[in-house]
Amino acid sequence: MRFLHCADIHLGYQQYNNKERFNDFGRAFYAVIDEAIGRKVDFVILAGDLFHKRSIDALTLNQAIRGLERLRRAGIPCIAVEGNHERAYYDETIGWMKFLALQELMILLDAEFVDSKPQLRAWDAAKRQGSYVDLPGGVRVHGLRYYGSGTVLAVAAYAEAMTQLPPGEAKYNIFVAHAGVEGQMDEKAGGLSPRQWSPLRPHVDYVALGHFHKPFEVDDWIYNPGSPENCSIAENDWQHRGYLVVDLDLKTENKETVRHTVFQGRNRRRCFRLYPYKTDHVQSPAQLHDRLRSLLTRKATELADEMATAEIAGKSAGGPTADILPPVIELYLTGVLPFERSALDVPAIEAILEECFQPAPLVAMVKNLTQPSEFAISPDATLSRTALEQQVLTDLFGRDGRYATHSSEWAAMTVNLKQLVLAGASASAVLDELSAQVEAIDHADTES
Repeated sequence: MRFLHCADIHLGYQQYNNKERFNDFGRAFYAVIDEAIGRKVDFVILAGDLFHKRSIDALTLNQAIRGLERLRRAGIPCIAVEGNHERAYYDETIGWMKFLALQELMILLDAEFVDSKPQLRAWDAAKRQGSYVDLPGGVRVHGLRYYGSGTVLAVAAYAEAMTQLPPGEAKYNIFVAHAGVEGQMDEKAGGLSPRQWSPLRPHVDYVALGHFHKPFEVDDWIYNPGSPENCSIAENDWQHRGYLVVDLDLKTENKETVRHTVFQGRNRRRCFRLYPYKTDHVQSPAQLHDRLRSLLTRKATELADEMATAEIAGKSAGGPTADILPPVIELYLTGVLPFERSALDVPAIEAILEECFQPAPLVAMVKNLTQPSEFAISPDATLSRTALEQQVLTDLFGRDGRYATHSSEWAAMTVNLKQLVLAGASASAVLDELSAQVEAIDHADTES
């Protein structure tokens, strides 16, 4: 027997507010279904988050129905649980996952809790509900929807209730949940520790998880396939993910000798790249633009070579070539910005990014994560107000790479202009003085 384990499809996610990214999530879903049908699996496990949000539109529902109908026509049942992204609103009778179950497109498992105790019931095909389903060949699949902070208690209670089930013919037991494992993703809270999962160990041979988009395996018992598409650019680091194909040898009469073999599948997906750049050592916006153009031209050449190699490999294998689609590029500006923040022209940098990558990226995004220079000063209390103002301004001009060479001259000019305004000088007189002072500073700069 063979099954496919997937999770976190996130249909309906129009990432970057881009319609093609909406289509990418649909393509990833169909690619997983292609694998299930092509590998002739007996059933598919979907461990939550088929949808990206609770409220979906007609196009998103159509994507889900088309994919699940293909599985149904192939005679492959889809066994699912509800994830946190698709939970029904409290005032709704049913959510969209339940709707799909009522259309006989999936077997949606969950246990009703009464007085904090789960009521474990076999799947009722007429009522379209149940906490576990028995499949031909001796496989039983249990399911638990997303419980958030209540998952620890829910899992413990479910494991206790499993001890009360009458002995069945199942040789192999699977437990499906939309939850994580502590320590697998440092930045993500909410996972259960291996000890908290352990009450299931006497009753379950394979724990099928979703929720964390990173693929992982714990003790050849707990598995997460990883998300088929990039819900954030950070997920691009996990290239080998998307689905798991599990082979079972159920021919033995002894339940204790049943073993599984797990294959980590990787569906092809749009290329993502993140390029960080520290601005600490540039002196002006123009210099920043020049250095970014040089960096991005080099990165574009490297990426074009990688994508060409991926295209050749995909064609030779007879597979899809989604990797050759225009990439998503994010440029992160980090470090200390050595000139006025207002002089940082983000749209101009985005234009450079698009210019360097040909064909143009699907998304070219620049994120300004720079920190401004510190403007703290230590004034001399004995100075006059005018001298103090000039000291402060000299310090400020000195921190901007464009003015640092003649910071004292720029400061003196600013103080002088202020005094002219306070003295009631006309606008034309102030502009004339400004022009003369700037010319003098430029002349001094030329001579030096």
